[in-house]
Amino acid sequence: MLGFGLAALTAGLVVLTRRGGSEQAVYARRIGGMMITAAGFALTVFSIGLARAG
Repeated sequence: MLGFGLAALTAGLVVLTRRGGSEQAVYARRIGGMMITAAGFALTVFSIGLARAG
């Protein structure tokens, strides 16, 4: 789960740092990038918490 979380976090940051496109594409990219980054962060924190509890 930690691997998935870190991969999603990295993918979200990559999506956020891309450039170009129309204003609508930039807006959609920001939304998608933040959603992917938030999911990756949540999975990473959750998996670290599970590792410490066990």
